[in-house]
Amino acid sequence: MSKRQPPFELAPGCYAVDRFLSSWCYLLTGAATLLVDTGMPGRAGAILRAAREVGIEPSGIDRIVLTHFDMDHSGSAVELQRRTGAPVLIHEADVPYLAAPETCPRLRALLYWPLVPWIMRWRPPVDVSPVQEGDMIDDWQVLHTPGHTPGSMSLLRGDVLVAGDALLHSRGRLHENVPWLATSRAEQRASARRLAASGARVVLPGHYSPCTDPEALSVLARRLERR
Repeated sequence: MSKRQPPFELAPGCYAVDRFLSSWCYLLTGAATLLVDTGMPGRAGAILRAAREVGIEPSGIDRIVLTHFDMDHSGSAVELQRRTGAPVLIHEADVPYLAAPETCPRLRALLYWPLVPWIMRWRPPVDVSPVQEGDMIDDWQVLHTPGHTPGSMSLLRGDVLVAGDALLHSRGRLHENVPWLATSRAEQRASARRLAASGARVVLPGHYSPCTDPEALSVLARRLERR
């Protein structure tokens, strides 16, 4: 895991602004300013302080983008939406699981046994704008990369890829996510293959650490070919 403390710049206009319990949040500037993922509940203050350190006031955040519905990515979305006035965007396939996470397929449903959201003080956003494959969020292309959740998505602009939980970066290498959390292992593998062929040179995953090794996706592609 990276030992650097946010905020810091990873690529031109792309900043890490929070890391908590291995979950990362990113601020992307360009045609508009996007906050990608919001961490666990209670992280709004830390995220906005980091944004100010890189010159972005709360009112300057134009969109809040959730790569998927999980509470370690959507946990502070409600508070951040209130404090910034920005709309919350998420892939249309994950919209139902914000309202009823216990209905998510496979083992993930166990993480949302009814008392868990209450204990964690998770209030998922209810006022969301759905997006889908091929949409543009300002100058970022939406890639539907299901498998970790049905509506997991990634963002691509030039050679920068925001991968959400479709990929992990640990021990110096990119990996597909763990199989026991997948809602579809086949879709998760297909999404990893797709991202490995994206041509990106900077990868911003949801966990462990960002990846600035320009060859890391090529190495991942070769490993996936052997499986």
